[in-house]
Amino acid sequence: MLTEQQLNDLIEAWPDENGVSKNPETYEAWKQTEKAIALRVIVQALGRERIDNLTDKQTRLLERAYGRLFERKHISEVTYLEILGQYEIVTEHMSPSWQEAAVRRHKTRN
Repeated sequence: MLTEQQLNDLIEAWPDENGVSKNPETYEAWKQTEKAIALRVIVQALGRERIDNLTDKQTRLLERAYGRLFERKHISEVTYLEILGQYEIVTEHMSPSWQEAAVRRHKTRN
């Protein structure tokens, strides 16, 4: 929870319609804090083992998927089921590990 002063500072630092902030350090610090909170929620929802077993491609795809999700909803409104759903879409449909391994094997043969 932000103090009244922190909230006022953030409002003052919020980028204008051209994307320019009067205080980029304050705005970037807030964005980094929000990102850290989102990461903790993702780890809680998925568990460390699932995250550790992601391939590089799956990680990139999930980062984009979660970025889009958090653009639409604040982290406090996102459910564990939504986080898990994005994980399943990426790891089971978009880029399953077995498929990535098959592509690597095919590329090494040719």
